[in-house]
Amino acid sequence: MATEHPPGPPDDEGDAPARAFEQHEPLLRAVVLSMLGDAEAAEEVVSETRARWRAPAGEPAGRPESELTRLATTLALARLRAARQAGEEHIGPWLPEPLRDEPGLSLAESVSAALSTAMWALRADERLVFLLRHGFGFSYADIAAVTRKPEEKVRRLDGEARFRIRGQVRPPR
Repeated sequence: MATEHPPGPPDDEGDAPARAFEQHEPLLRAVVLSMLGDAEAAEEVVSETRARWRAPAGEPAGRPESELTRLATTLALARLRAARQAGEEHIGPWLPEPLRDEPGLSLAESVSAALSTAMWALRADERLVFLLRHGFGFSYADIAAVTRKPEEKVRRLDGEARFRIRGQVRPPR
């Protein structure tokens, strides 16, 4: 006699967290890679995000993009803090110095090297806000939801990041 199993949740409800993760995984990977500068470290953070991601039981996931991005960026920031405490300045691969007048050096490589240098001139919180705002088009409200910082603070961090990128320094307050 075959045992009957109680029906599980319908596929559209039971797999919602997994589908939400899969839908936003490319964004998470891009954000974390931009923060860490190392593909292997970024992949580890995205994997950890997948393992920790759980939508509240019986509730819709709400804004999975914001919540997943918040979780992934929190894990990436923790990794950056741990690296700093261990005395590391940069956890990603070091880029070689661009060679002037090298025939194979393309404009894209030059821009990439310049952007990498500019990003590492920013503090971690400035880098996160700058990347989400200017790299991924997040609104200040969405960044505030991701970082759980007031929108005013997010705007201030963006302004400070833009000043640093331009090589300017804000006068002391």
